Amino acid sequence: MSMKIPKGEMPFLDHLEELRWRILKSLAALLVGTAIGFVVVQNFEVLELLKQPIAPYLPDNKLHVTGPTDAFFVTLQLAFVIGLILGAPVIITQVWGFLQPALYEHERRHIAPFMVAGLGLFIAGVLMAYLWVLPVAMKFLITRFQADYLEFIITATAYFGFVIRLLLAFGIMFEVPVLVVLLSVLGLVGPKTFARWRPYALVVASILAAMLTPPDVASMLGLMFPVVFLYEVGILVSRLVWRSRNREKA
Repeated sequence: MSMKIPKGEMPFLDHLEELRWRILKSLAALLVGTAIGFVVVQNFEVLELLKQPIAPYLPDNKLHVTGPTDAFFVTLQLAFVIGLILGAPVIITQVWGFLQPALYEHERRHIAPFMVAGLGLFIAGVLMAYLWVLPVAMKFLITRFQADYLEFIITATAYFGFVIRLLLAFGIMFEVPVLVVLLSVLGLVGPKTFARWRPYALVVASILAAMLTPPDVASMLGLMFPVVFLYEVGILVSRLVWRSRNREKA
């Protein structure tokens, strides 16, 4: 029978000291990543790339700014998102290093791969939002409600803020199977419970999809269906993990 690592019994103040240093290292990774992201945004036409979904609907192919600081803050927002992605491996490593001593051997063996998979799922969600949802949303929102008495004046702040929120929403929602598996590995919620919660998960996914996506059916379904599918994948994997966990206990 596996036992806890002695380090998990370190004094409370030592835990706080370790937590403080790991938080500082994570913040340092985020700041370095944001600085790199700032350079990337300015030199590799990231703004131009993110503008592509709305470009066909801009008469002069330009987004407007209404203040002298708008362009700077848009660049800073995008740099922060890039910094979050670049710093994610270090942040995940620090979180894992803090939690690992308090976990059993079988918990460490199951959790580690899914913490790495979480980063891949986040990127997959972001790519899906950019490649499919954004073009569909822009076409619906602009062409569907276009009229002779309306003139769209789309600002860079409003558009890129919308894009960032949508990309982050998809990235975060794609973490559902990781959350399901982690709760199962830790023994907090079993796969049978997740299966019973399936109807509620569908309702929650529908509500979140309606709140986080543009007001069109394609975008809402584009988020809801993948989340429901990933929830089912999470249940399937959690069953495998639960069986392995029970065998090791036996």
